Amino acid sequence: MLVLKFGGTSVANAEAIRQLISVLQEKQNPHMLVVVSAMSKVTDLLISLYQKAAAHDASYLDLLTQLEAKHMDAIEQLVPMSQQIDIKGRIKMIFRELEDICRGVYLLDELSDSTKARVMAYGERLSSAIISVALQHHGLPNTLLDSRDFIVTDSTYLNAKVNLKATYALMQENVPKVALLVAPGFISRSQTGRTTVLGRGGSDYTASLYAAALRADLLEIWSDVDGMYTTDPRKASAAYSIEELSYEEAMELAYFGAKVLFPPTIAPLVAAQIPLVLKNTFNPGHKGTLISSSPAPSAQSVKGISCIDHMAVLTVSGSGMVGVPGVAMRLFKAVAQECINIYFITQSSSEQSITIGLAEAEGEKAVQAISQEFAEDIAQELLNPVSLETPMSIVALVGDGMIRQPGVAGKAFSLLGDHGINIRAIAQGATERIISVVVNSQEAHRAVNLLHDRFFLPVAEPAEVIQA
Repeated sequence: MLVLKFGGTSVANAEAIRQLISVLQEKQNPHMLVVVSAMSKVTDLLISLYQKAAAHDASYLDLLTQLEAKHMDAIEQLVPMSQQIDIKGRIKMIFRELEDICRGVYLLDELSDSTKARVMAYGERLSSAIISVALQHHGLPNTLLDSRDFIVTDSTYLNAKVNLKATYALMQENVPKVALLVAPGFISRSQTGRTTVLGRGGSDYTASLYAAALRADLLEIWSDVDGMYTTDPRKASAAYSIEELSYEEAMELAYFGAKVLFPPTIAPLVAAQIPLVLKNTFNPGHKGTLISSSPAPSAQSVKGISCIDHMAVLTVSGSGMVGVPGVAMRLFKAVAQECINIYFITQSSSEQSITIGLAEAEGEKAVQAISQEFAEDIAQELLNPVSLETPMSIVALVGDGMIRQPGVAGKAFSLLGDHGINIRAIAQGATERIISVVVNSQEAHRAVNLLHDRFFLPVAEPAEVIQA
């Protein structure tokens, strides 16, 4: 079985969907499941829709009209005129449901996370319905699924946690055994029967869940780029696509900002040992990036450089931390209670300071939570006031080749130091496959370029001096 996932740009309009159809027509696999995202920018428009309705802004109706026109236009270009009545009727019914929800938000001044999830789910419901019908009319008969009937989650509506055991059981028992299936990504259902979503980028995760449950031979994720790059091409023009990565390398790069892949996607594939290929819908001849448990050996010690911008660095320090058990626990508990994600942790060997990296938008909230937790220690001057530095960036070097390979960190630190880039904090994972540094955001672009040139571009040999 082959599972394919097509992202928002791959289903952005009728032209993109025709290219998706062309990709599927080239496939020879007798059993395929296609997972699709919402059309490009639609999820953002749906968020604006409920925001406007909640703010009593009647222009939400204009957005509804715009969204409906976008989807009707795709139908008119993809489906023969004589066959449009049924699918247009279904789409109009979906939009009337959506309009009723938004009218309720507008009138009642009530917007829960549950309602937000219901509204956001319409993007994938619409795109999958249209793509299913378009495939039918291009010689690809298929069965349309509703992923909410299979993916069971908790009630964290906007970033739901999947119950893997229940989800896999439903998929294995109830997914039809037909040649071609189409399913919406991103959407799921809580154990109480309410619509939830898997977080932005969650359609990748949807596809990996189907692949793992149905024991697929391969998962292909199709977007508008030629796989995973050595670094963000917007930061370093010399970046190029990576041929092969291990699961672990891909997870690290995705976590540290490689947006071509949603980080949780890899975990179900690792457990099931299913390889993943990242491909470009608009350049299907490019081999893309293969991610597996056993990538081909590479002479490259560093496989990729990632960078996360808009970060904050928060430091707790003071002599009152030395030899006192539980300080780190209290810090992490205070942050966790505010549902703040920590990207980076480092502690001085003297135990006098702990530094964490987190999203800049959550910096002040984290300072308040930690200051409150340690208020008595700060008042007694056992700890210094919590320090917050912004704007910062985390630059990470990733590669299995760094394991037990001396000198990589030294080269990176020396290079940045020689070019006057101050490293605010350093962390290295216990696996040795990642080294991350925190730098001022103004220096991040230059740091990425310097590191990329050092580790990925050939070093010119010094010219031979010819004696006269």
